Amino acid sequence: MAGRTPPFTLSYVLPSVLCLMALLSPAQAQRPFCPGFGVTTHRNVAHLEALEAKVGCRFEHVRWFQEWDENFDLSYARKIVRRGSRVEISWQPRTHRGGKVRGVPYREIARGKHDAYLRRFARSVRALGRPVNIAFAPEMNGDWGVYQITRNNTAADFKAAWRHMHELFDRERAKVRWVWIPNILYPTARVSYAEIYPGDAYVDAVGLDGYNWGTTNPWNRWHSFERVFRASYNALRKITQKPVHLGEVSSAEAGGSKPGWITNMCRTLPRFPRLTSVTWFNIQEKADWRIASSHASLQAFRNCMKQRIAEVRRSRLARVAP
Repeated sequence: MAGRTPPFTLSYVLPSVLCLMALLSPAQAQRPFCPGFGVTTHRNVAHLEALEAKVGCRFEHVRWFQEWDENFDLSYARKIVRRGSRVEISWQPRTHRGGKVRGVPYREIARGKHDAYLRRFARSVRALGRPVNIAFAPEMNGDWGVYQITRNNTAADFKAAWRHMHELFDRERAKVRWVWIPNILYPTARVSYAEIYPGDAYVDAVGLDGYNWGTTNPWNRWHSFERVFRASYNALRKITQKPVHLGEVSSAEAGGSKPGWITNMCRTLPRFPRLTSVTWFNIQEKADWRIASSHASLQAFRNCMKQRIAEVRRSRLARVAP
């Protein structure tokens, strides 16, 4: 599934939008897709549809978190596919036992210790019958979690684990697009992107997780969308020409204007030519990252989507014009 993907423009989004609309009931199809945008939220279809009613469009893809001690949520994935959206998961190699969270060592994965679990997971993905985007170990370059790169959980171990999983899923004929998503660059990072990149043969797309924390914490400052992502985006372009996703993106309210931040994001996206997908993190955790954290924030997002939907329609007309 390798190959060049067009930039974050609505001429790229249009074909997928039209194909997905064919899967919807007439009532569902009345609400257009949010071009190029998906959402990370809790696994609850009613909650998802309530959010879409607020923003005025249907998310092209829906992402959720999966832990290492649970199987692929095939039941929920089928509900998402029936709605016409793509399935994406952030798969975190950690377990919850006895009230403790433990990271799964990458060396164990690479050596096949977890192959029985991986085969079950892959077969559940295959049963969906549709491609699934998997972001394995998102933010693996951070220093705040139990599965991230350390002296005993090395970059070499991570790459070996990734390649082992890729090969196993291929053998099981599971339809997967592997999306490698580190955190944006930060001063205390232990490894560079180049050190932890599994290689183009094992990756279908790359991505970034990044937030405007505003003044949520004393050490944070308000940063524009451009400031959050530019340096990291440029660093990715130096190691691969794969398409770029934003796996997690959002802004806090504290320290500035979140509606203004969203409006600026909407204007700035075309300046990132390899960007093909944006996933808004719509969970209240440490800050209120939700689209509807305020009425003004919601309205700014609605306006952004209206602009993009209008561009899709103009593009459609241009395609059929004599």
